[in-house]
Amino acid sequence: MYDNLRRVHEAGGTVATATDAGNPLTLHGPSIYNEMEAMQTAGIDPSDIIVMSTRNGAIAMDRLDDFGTLEPGKLADLLVLERDPTEDVRAFRTVTHVMRAGLLRTQRELSYR
Repeated sequence: MYDNLRRVHEAGGTVATATDAGNPLTLHGPSIYNEMEAMQTAGIDPSDIIVMSTRNGAIAMDRLDDFGTLEPGKLADLLVLERDPTEDVRAFRTVTHVMRAGLLRTQRELSYR
């Protein structure tokens, strides 16, 4: 599985991050971390995984005109992290803030109570 993913990426194939969320033991939300970490384990550079998880996801949904890159006029929900995800995608587990629809919230405000 890892070798196939790495070969497709190295050959220039468009890979978009996705999960099987909704299947037993694959939770919506947190399962994306496991997916990105598996891609990194396959030998894909963290910067490429970020593109696969943003731009390429928008391309897969035919929505690149709306989101997927940070450009004027596009929708942009943002994460603020404690660590640099271009060094290691496990940094996505260090969310401190989320900006959604222009409103900045702390991780604590978004946590289940």
